[in-house]
Amino acid sequence: MTRTDEATAGRLRDPFAVPSGTTTRFALLVVTTSTVIMHFVGSRLGPVPGDVKERYARYAACWEEQNRGSTGLPSPNGPSAVELCGADPRQVDLWVPLTGLLVFWLVVLAVYWLLPAWRVRRRRYALLGEESAAVTRALEALRQRTGCEPVHWYAQPLDVRVSALAFGRRGHRCVVLSGGLLALRNRRPETFEAVVLHELAHVRNRDIDLSFLTIISARVSLPVLVLTVASGVLWEHLHGLGGTGSLAAGLSNSLKGLCLVVAMPLTRRAVLRSREYYADARARQWAGSPAALRALLEVKENRRRLPGRLLRVHPTARQRRDMLDDPEPLFRSGFWELLAAGCVLGALYTDLATTFVLNSALGPGAETAREVLALGTLGTLLAVVVAFFTLRLQEGFPGGRPGLLGAPVWGLACGIALGGGVANPGVTFALASVGQVGAGLLPWTALLALGGYAAVRWTAAALPWWRPVLRGPHARAAWCVLPVAAGALFGCVLVWLMELMVTQALMSTLLGGHAPELVSFLLGAASDAVVRSPFLLCAALLAALVPLLGQAAPPGARAARQALGRTVAGALRAGLWLAAALALLGSGPRVLLAYAAVAALLAVRTGRRPRPGGLPFAHATLADVLAAVTAHGGAALLLTLVTPQAAPGPGDVLLAGSISALLAVGVAACVPTARRGTPAAG
Repeated sequence: MTRTDEATAGRLRDPFAVPSGTTTRFALLVVTTSTVIMHFVGSRLGPVPGDVKERYARYAACWEEQNRGSTGLPSPNGPSAVELCGADPRQVDLWVPLTGLLVFWLVVLAVYWLLPAWRVRRRRYALLGEESAAVTRALEALRQRTGCEPVHWYAQPLDVRVSALAFGRRGHRCVVLSGGLLALRNRRPETFEAVVLHELAHVRNRDIDLSFLTIISARVSLPVLVLTVASGVLWEHLHGLGGTGSLAAGLSNSLKGLCLVVAMPLTRRAVLRSREYYADARARQWAGSPAALRALLEVKENRRRLPGRLLRVHPTARQRRDMLDDPEPLFRSGFWELLAAGCVLGALYTDLATTFVLNSALGPGAETAREVLALGTLGTLLAVVVAFFTLRLQEGFPGGRPGLLGAPVWGLACGIALGGGVANPGVTFALASVGQVGAGLLPWTALLALGGYAAVRWTAAALPWWRPVLRGPHARAAWCVLPVAAGALFGCVLVWLMELMVTQALMSTLLGGHAPELVSFLLGAASDAVVRSPFLLCAALLAALVPLLGQAAPPGARAARQALGRTVAGALRAGLWLAAALALLGSGPRVLLAYAAVAALLAVRTGRRPRPGGLPFAHATLADVLAAVTAHGGAALLLTLVTPQAAPGPGDVLLAGSISALLAVGVAACVPTARRGTPAAG
């Protein structure tokens, strides 16, 4: 091994210690393809009663008229827009999109299952038999050395190139060797072994299934995506929807389809490129030295390749050599990769948030179910993407490196803004109905980037506490609970973030339509943060609780469990005293400000308390949230029991408790000793 190789091996760690980029991209591709198929089949091919088109045209026109004609605050005695326009009349039975999805994946799996046998017959591969016993024994020795599953060995004698190909399906893996490679076995055995190890690495990495399923699903779904682009605007005109808002919504549907038409082929190409890099990395681990593989890649390429790196299916020999010399790119993500992931997630959120396939099954509850489904799915998948991104950085750069977060975080934010905002027909309908062009997209993207940066930093701080649990006897339960908790955390923040553009349109209506769009966005974001403060408080609670539970979960973490118990007990005691004070003094503005000051003192005192193990600000946040829930909930319960007529409503209790608790957490965040804690004695 050369000095460069030793330095690289000492600086970087195992690329297979974390999930590969191939797996993550494939998972996003599967989820997105399934959603697109369900949405297209349900909205375009589902049976629709004859009068629904006319009713939906009146429904859309009513909403557009209400958005354009309303100024100032709505009249408290008049009917609301929901009462005037009614519910969305579009209804499609749930079995229609589910059947379309089932048929799609059955076609994909059937092609995947039959493809190996068809490929062998079409290419006329010859199975290595007794006449090549020595070659077969050498190949089997290599396979057993690598620990791969059984492989069927084929030859393509008429191919004079030095090449090999791994293909097949589960339980029937195949590797075909060219005639040029077989002729090289005796003259250059190290090169022969390097090529075979590379193909066996594909088998060991289990990327053969992913690559073939990626190719098949992308090609089968391409006509659906093209039809989605073409039918976006045309569908609105076919339904007689000629208003500005409806036209903007149709353009957004077409743009969403166009984004997926571009993103899905690029994702397919990224999957096929990354599998080659990971196969080279695996072959290098087996060979011990990359000299033979690097020498093979020194051969000048004669094939014409597409000029852009993003458009290539297979990396060039120079790119593979560079990756062998310095595998750092396997541990970091770039702007374009996260842009595509964010665009896919945003489009998925848009499809789930605007689908009407739940209308017939859930009736009036369909809107709430859509919102919960869209935010829950987006939050969980976003947690998976952020966790994968963070794990790669921690594995490849244990000491950290400046500049690794900027481009990926901005790419993710821009992708979500594109797929969940610009391509969201609900957003564009609301903005176009009130005469706005969407200038708030710029500060909204900046907020999304800030949220993405905070999500990565929180994940990087929480994951090390959970590593012992994820590797222990209860790893399966931890792997199930942790993504759900992280998804719920991100979902609670997304409840506020993903509706800000619609809130901008509503704020413009309240301001009479004369305020600049940036002012409308900022005022709308601030007012919506107040309205959504219970969700933000829930996010703060989960952000504190997840790392604390990871710290206290291992069997030997007795001190951490005791510290957590003291924090919870102290918060409950303080909450009970504050509940009595609120019940006696009432809930006026001055009382609530005084309560926020006391809660801030509690958070600062809890964070500054010396304790082993760290996480001072998590303890402070947990104490503040528990005290707020106990104080405001207890005061409301006491007032309900003693003087029911003076008891506040549940909504008022939630808002008052959430706003005061968030203010206290914000004050504690400004105190350095509450953030960093005080070192324990000794």
